[in-house]
Amino acid sequence: MPYSAVKRIGISIPDLVLKDLQSLVPERKRSAYIVKALREKLEDEKKRMLHEKMIAGYAANAAKDAETAETWRTIEEEADSLIGVHEPKQAYRRKTGGPSKKK
Repeated sequence: MPYSAVKRIGISIPDLVLKDLQSLVPERKRSAYIVKALREKLEDEKKRMLHEKMIAGYAANAAKDAETAETWRTIEEEADSLIGVHEPKQAYRRKTGGPSKKK
């Protein structure tokens, strides 16, 4: 294996999983196969945890972000009126529900 430090561990796996592994992966390639599968699973888990942290952070800051957006909207409208822009601005409102689903 191309890893600088390799450790040997003992694991327990169900018979059916072992039989599938034995039937699908040659004996000399099983360790690499298991390492690859484990790495993929760990990366997925890291991404899931980061996603949850991001959602929590956005939720925790939603009120402050809305307040900041409203402050800037007012400032932008004042600036627009000073330079002669007369386009109506929409108020920034926090959307409810999840992301829109396109079909």
